[in-house]
Amino acid sequence: MIRYILFSFLILILGCDAKPLIPLSNKDTTSIIVNNFHVKKLPFPKDGYIIIDAEKTIYDIANNYNLLPQDIIEANNLKYPYTLSPNDRVLLPYPKMHLVKKSQNIYQISLIHAVSQSDIVELNNLRKPYKLKQGYKIKIPLEKDYSVIGLINKSKIIKKLEVINNTKIGSKFIIPVNGKIVKNFGPFDNGKQHNDGINLKVTKDQFIKASMSGKVAFVGSNLKSFGKMILIKHDRKYVTAYARINEFTVAEGDTVKQGQVIGKILKNNYLHFQIRKSRNPVNPAIYIN
Repeated sequence: MIRYILFSFLILILGCDAKPLIPLSNKDTTSIIVNNFHVKKLPFPKDGYIIIDAEKTIYDIANNYNLLPQDIIEANNLKYPYTLSPNDRVLLPYPKMHLVKKSQNIYQISLIHAVSQSDIVELNNLRKPYKLKQGYKIKIPLEKDYSVIGLINKSKIIKKLEVINNTKIGSKFIIPVNGKIVKNFGPFDNGKQHNDGINLKVTKDQFIKASMSGKVAFVGSNLKSFGKMILIKHDRKYVTAYARINEFTVAEGDTVKQGQVIGKILKNNYLHFQIRKSRNPVNPAIYIN
């Protein structure tokens, strides 16, 4: 009870008195220079092992590879004080794993994690017919492949796609750049693959404009299959995607108006443009006004 009263009294004092209990220095700190701290991130080794080539600690390695020090210690059965020496071979626990569920296949897992099927196969050294056992743990590629973004089951969605025709539906979308369509929406490669948008080839440097007013939901760089990409959410139904662009002029969270510049594409490149309705890709050619 006495402790409770003393604690309450202390809180009351701290809440009412603006002056700190411990006097602070009156020294001017505005001129103090704080150096930027940067930790170099390294690509994860394919076989999971690294060779120590300089004086490094477990904590250096953990920072370089985005891992927890304790996980590295446990994976290598290291004992305190966890000293490493040059030429030591250290196993890095893979940071992203997937526990295979009943009847799951590589295709379904690639959609769940937005990664390439071929990358899963290569990373895990899988062999045909690529059957996965329930309870088996597989490595998930660290590099995303946003060609599957927004899809739950692409094979089912493709069957529901609108028929390509020349009939406009009275939409208010506009073309984001002036260019020749060099790849149409729809299946290609004898039906084995599907282009979820259109590819527009430009012959001179151009600004990319928002096809419709909305809010920038994603801005990303170095995305596999897409390079630099912007996603704009327009309402509860529609999202537009602008991929393989060269420069950004907007950031995530920005509100943009139709026709507003969102990026730039350089000559002799092509813009990949998608319109998605309720997460499903639709043919931009019949939606553009």
